[in-house]
Amino acid sequence: MEIEQNNIKLKCPSCDSKLVLRDKSYVCENKHLYDIAKYGYINLLLANKKNTKIPGDNQEMIKSRSVFLNKGYYLSLSDSINKCISLLIGDNQSTKILDIGCAEGYYLNQLQQVFTLNSKNLLSGIDISKYAIQLSAKRKMNAMLAVANIYDLPFFDKEFDIIYSIFTPIDIKEIERVLTYNGSLIVVGPGEEHLSGLTEHIYDNVVSHSGNYNIVDNNKKFECKKVLEIKENIVVEHNDILDFLRMTPYYWQTTEEKKENILKLTKLSTPIHFYIKVYKKLF
Repeated sequence: MEIEQNNIKLKCPSCDSKLVLRDKSYVCENKHLYDIAKYGYINLLLANKKNTKIPGDNQEMIKSRSVFLNKGYYLSLSDSINKCISLLIGDNQSTKILDIGCAEGYYLNQLQQVFTLNSKNLLSGIDISKYAIQLSAKRKMNAMLAVANIYDLPFFDKEFDIIYSIFTPIDIKEIERVLTYNGSLIVVGPGEEHLSGLTEHIYDNVVSHSGNYNIVDNNKKFECKKVLEIKENIVVEHNDILDFLRMTPYYWQTTEEKKENILKLTKLSTPIHFYIKVYKKLF
């Protein structure tokens, strides 16, 4: 789906007015203009809203994540997320769905593949990393993709029926704003044993993970409707270990000596452990 065919309304990040498609650009009534990139995404992250020169994960991490995920190591997580979303959609084939922090687009791409060709469901993904969105766009998905900040979403109020976040920070006020009444929020985070087979090679004492759920659990406008736990063991092949390590924050916390020892392994066995929490917006 070309970006201009998508019915998701975009908000100008400069003045909050509606963006309208004109030729190969989006423009608002105040003449702020945003070009559509050749791969089909739009950059709505203003220069003065960047905390760093190149915000988001670095290219090395993003590329390694893309390579690793494309090998199917986290397919069980992807399938579970898609099942949750499919159940929420039910017979409604005109649902608007937003992936917050979509990165290189693996999960969004997996989701769009479960929809039938005649589905009118509208998919969107945003990420603060321009490089990640470029990789996502190169997948040629039926999705509207934008470089944008999760703390200042370029969408109007109550635009989406389902929003999901996979291992990304969330701004609950922004999610509440752009989510419809009775809309659903899916938050995915690591379980206590996630990647413990990797971290035991890095730390003397491994601290259990905790998910990003408190910010939603403590908000009275959201009610948790379902919690799913996914736990299995994966065996990472030798040729994939470097990408596996490099896609995690542990890569930057690991000494060179320990990296060398990890990369000498013929295989790396580790649990992958996730929680999927499904929330309903009450009002």
